Amino acid sequence: METFDLILLVLSVVLVSAVLDQLLTRLALPMVQIMIGALLASVVGEPLHISTSPELFLVLFIAPLLFDESRKINKQMFVRNLGSILSLAIGLVLVSALAIGFALNWLAPTIPLAGAFALGAMLGPTDAAAVTALSRSLELNTRQKSLLSGEALINDASGIVSFQFAVAALVTGAFHLAEAGASFAVSFFGGLTTGALLGLLAVIILRSVRAIGLESTVFHVVFEVLTPFIIFLVTEEIHASGILGVAAAGLVMTLFPQLRSSYQARVRLVSSSVWEVLTFVINGVVFVLLGMQLPYAIEHPWEDATNPISLVMLIFAVTFMSVALRFGWILVMEILHKRKLSRTVPGTELLNSQVVRDAAVTTFAGPKGAVTLSISFTLPYTIADGSLFTQRDELIFLASGVILLTLLLANFVVPVLAPKADNSGEEQKLARIHVEILNRVVRALREQSTAATAMPVSIVVNEYKLQIRELSEDDEHAAVLQQLRTEVIADQELYLQELKDTDAIDPETARICSVILRRNLSVVSTGKRRGIFTSLMRTQALQWRLRGQRPDELRESARRSGKTRDAQILLEVRAVQYLGGVVDHSVAERAKAASRLKTDHEVLLRMYRRQRQMAGDAQGRASEDRAQLWESIRTVEEEGFRLELGFIQDMYEAGTLSRAQATKLRDSVYLLQLNAAESHH
Repeated sequence: METFDLILLVLSVVLVSAVLDQLLTRLALPMVQIMIGALLASVVGEPLHISTSPELFLVLFIAPLLFDESRKINKQMFVRNLGSILSLAIGLVLVSALAIGFALNWLAPTIPLAGAFALGAMLGPTDAAAVTALSRSLELNTRQKSLLSGEALINDASGIVSFQFAVAALVTGAFHLAEAGASFAVSFFGGLTTGALLGLLAVIILRSVRAIGLESTVFHVVFEVLTPFIIFLVTEEIHASGILGVAAAGLVMTLFPQLRSSYQARVRLVSSSVWEVLTFVINGVVFVLLGMQLPYAIEHPWEDATNPISLVMLIFAVTFMSVALRFGWILVMEILHKRKLSRTVPGTELLNSQVVRDAAVTTFAGPKGAVTLSISFTLPYTIADGSLFTQRDELIFLASGVILLTLLLANFVVPVLAPKADNSGEEQKLARIHVEILNRVVRALREQSTAATAMPVSIVVNEYKLQIRELSEDDEHAAVLQQLRTEVIADQELYLQELKDTDAIDPETARICSVILRRNLSVVSTGKRRGIFTSLMRTQALQWRLRGQRPDELRESARRSGKTRDAQILLEVRAVQYLGGVVDHSVAERAKAASRLKTDHEVLLRMYRRQRQMAGDAQGRASEDRAQLWESIRTVEEEGFRLELGFIQDMYEAGTLSRAQATKLRDSVYLLQLNAAESHH
């Protein structure tokens, strides 16, 4: 198969797997991708031979995955659990590599000791992302999440470095402890130091670019995507570990204090989306390749083995050793952690059923995945004496089998040990806290209001009132409200067409209003309570774009925005009339929901009419004065965002909000900041 055809085929399969993942909810996405890959290989009728340089495989697959993992690290929890993370990521990896290596060489003497060590090192990295993909019914505590994410980041690097030394011994046929120790130190600490410095340099470059006024989201995101590849290549060029360099750089960039602004909100949103797609594709490609490789990985070892069943038993034996070592290590680590807690919390039990259960969850929630498979493909074809490394396929077979078994354990065992808790009440609790925060913002804005800012404050406060009403809606009416909102927009679209056909509004105004309605329908269809009417209010962008325009352009923009506003008034009148009819001719529940929604549209109608009044009052003003008026609205809005973020932080520090809840609310504000920034530009 041609390389280009293979690339298109694999990417197509990854795309199909994204759809199947929504249908096969009980199976982990990696398992779905492996199954599709194996099926595809059988249909094609020819085994897939993957032969590429180890360096290319590492830089294309491992480097970006490591960098992305570092971006998702919880900074505070990472620092708090650093000792435990390093214990798992370095200590356990090295012990497992040695133990599995000696055991495998004893069970299968045909596999050289260096090759057995290489397999042990391969099985060091865990794939916490795989658990995320399969854990729709999974409940992990904060410490478990921190351990798994931090471990997955660092043990990738330690496992790969250990693997590289084992391969070096396999290829050269010699292993000198002193020389290897010195080389390891250079590779390890050189990689960390170089990566940290390059990560700091990347932060400085990004901030310098912004400091000179070049706020380009495209530049920021592209620079961020290229960073892991550049750092890997530069670090490898000085004979240090590129993998450790990427991990260190990612941590430095993540742990460095982040700026909060609308620009950062835009960058964060776009960057997250890009990395989500990129890592999905990379992980998907690796697991599909695993599935496609399975026939070839099974065929040769199976045919060459005197007792093929022994190969399968060897997979179970290696998996058992890996899981048992991991469980024992984590259990001892958790007991020591409890002992440390007992010094500050007397009466803490060092060992009970819950401690054992937590250790088991953390054990099975660390399956082998993309990194293990990726580095298995980099095993050499020849060894020291120039002969073929005949056990290469056997080791890939063993690694593939262990990956499958650990994924199965994570898929079916972990949800049983840690079932998803019922968080239905948590959503309502968070909504109540959010309402309290927004009410504080409203009070603060009113307290800061002056005669000059009364009108802009009134507009922004009305926006917050609409958000408060949305968040205060009863969950029992949520489905009815969503249905009614959809009905209202559909009726508005019909009325808009009628206005256009009767020449009540011109085609361009109808087109703009149609775009607004479609956008609102898209927001409503998501079922999200937050932001529905906020989205409606962003139609003010058509007016706020007047800032900085020449007088003739200003007059034309004012004329166009005035027509759009007048059309919106007509549409809101129509919505109020439609909902009035629903209130009068519906059952109690639907009538109650319609009454609430009717009130919301009446508020919007008053706001649009107030805007028309503002525009009329401003007709005699100079363009500079009008620009200042719209700028005042923007300033008040930005102040509202600042206040909201401040109140969120206050509640987090007071313990009212958890870290996850605070992050969720901040992300909501960042998104609104982004929308507002786009409206003004």
